Amino acid sequence: MPTPIRLTAGHLSISTELNDTVAAQDLKKRLPLKLTGYRSPVDYCCNVACGLFDPAQTQIGWKNGDISLAGGWLAIFFDGEQQSENYRGVMVVAHLKESQIEQIKKLPDSVKITIASENE
Repeated sequence: MPTPIRLTAGHLSISTELNDTVAAQDLKKRLPLKLTGYRSPVDYCCNVACGLFDPAQTQIGWKNGDISLAGGWLAIFFDGEQQSENYRGVMVVAHLKESQIEQIKKLPDSVKITIASENE
């Protein structure tokens, strides 16, 4: 069953849901999580401790709006979907709506991000 979460960065607050993957359920146990995100041309990357995941649930590439947790990084992808087919091992744990992607794109180059259960 999906788990409602809230991403907060400055004055921006976005609701989404963690999916049912092993990685998403492991992330749920670590909430609330406070991270620093750095903007790249396609995402915000946040260094985060590696957690549990099932390699069979990984995929090649991402969709704009995917939130991925793999290899010690949490990535919030806002662009680059068309060029992402060369990236293997993407572990998607949540996805943003198009309007939320546009909000994420407006964040500064470095931002403090909190991910918490919607109930907190």
